[in-house]
Amino acid sequence: MKIGFGFSQLKEHIQAANEAIGQAVIGLANMPASLAFIFTSTEFAHPLLLRTAHNLLGEIPILGCSSQGILTNKGIFKYGFAVLLVSLNQQTFFNIASIKDINKDTAFSSGKELANKLLYGFKNVRRSLSIIFSDKLTTEGTSLINGLQENLGRSFPLIGASAADNFTNQKTFQYVNDHLLSGSCSGILFGGKFNFGFGIKHGWFALGKMRCVTGSNSNVIQEIDGEAAVKLYEDYFAKDTLELAKELRRISISYPLGIYLPGEKEYLLRNIISIRDDGSLVTQGDVPQGSKIRLMISTGDSRLEAALAACEEAKRSLGGLKIKFVMVFDSAARLSLLGRQSDIELGVIKEVFGKDTPLIGICTNGEQAPLKSINSLGKTYFRNQSIDILAIGDQ
Repeated sequence: MKIGFGFSQLKEHIQAANEAIGQAVIGLANMPASLAFIFTSTEFAHPLLLRTAHNLLGEIPILGCSSQGILTNKGIFKYGFAVLLVSLNQQTFFNIASIKDINKDTAFSSGKELANKLLYGFKNVRRSLSIIFSDKLTTEGTSLINGLQENLGRSFPLIGASAADNFTNQKTFQYVNDHLLSGSCSGILFGGKFNFGFGIKHGWFALGKMRCVTGSNSNVIQEIDGEAAVKLYEDYFAKDTLELAKELRRISISYPLGIYLPGEKEYLLRNIISIRDDGSLVTQGDVPQGSKIRLMISTGDSRLEAALAACEEAKRSLGGLKIKFVMVFDSAARLSLLGRQSDIELGVIKEVFGKDTPLIGICTNGEQAPLKSINSLGKTYFRNQSIDILAIGDQ
């Protein structure tokens, strides 16, 4: 396996694509590219740019998305065009597919359909890993994953990210070959000889007593312990609903809800999107009725410790293989809390994997990954505020 990486911040988009792709091609050292991952800030989301990249790369498969932040070895950038070219050996197989126009009513069926498309041609090939990129499916991310796992397998390794757009809740984009998509989900399925390891952590710990969700519907919590859901936050912060609504983004990021899952070491985090007039809490992801939940809190140190633990877990699970590249999906909300410590976190990642190991990633609006990474098994969940490290290795 050979890797080439390129990054550009040139203002003229076509020139930026030329510069970044030129750098990546040089890194391949005359080896032919098998596929390309492209991550950009939203300014680069234009059909002409993708067609340019497609032509420059000789029409190899392209997969990626837009984001509010691009992670590279050189730093975290709010503006730029990043490309990772991968030259795979003949024993590695992959397939790329996408589903358009996903909505609340079709998320589960769309997940099943995407899985079927990804499985095309894998009849006699051992499947290894799937990476997916989705729009801001803030309410139906769980249904999408359930649909994917219905056909891929409940414990099949599935890692992914929802594109982010600087918290404006406007529009995000997915890149599939020379197509610019929105409101969609795309992915890649690897098989054959393909070595990977991953680590997933968030760094939040429980605060206060355990509560029970006594009324909910999908991502709307109506009641907690038999009372209006918002009362949990009103009591803790001594604020009424109107005051909470004014500070909701800060409070939600700093004090998410944690869902207790038996047998799992970490709570599953849920951010609050909005508060309804009846006191219901709208969350970023499902919260089933009967769930045991707690308020969660973190510190700068605990978030950095989580990043280190995720990196070490990803590296350890590769069993000493040479790491060819690292892909990072880091929650935009989490990075917002880290602030200037974001550079420290990036330094932690580089220290574990080596400063010269190609690194590419995005700030996400939701992550898809198991809570457990041991042996790459475990049910995948739609997550908030985690850092997901995917390390690809080779002999």
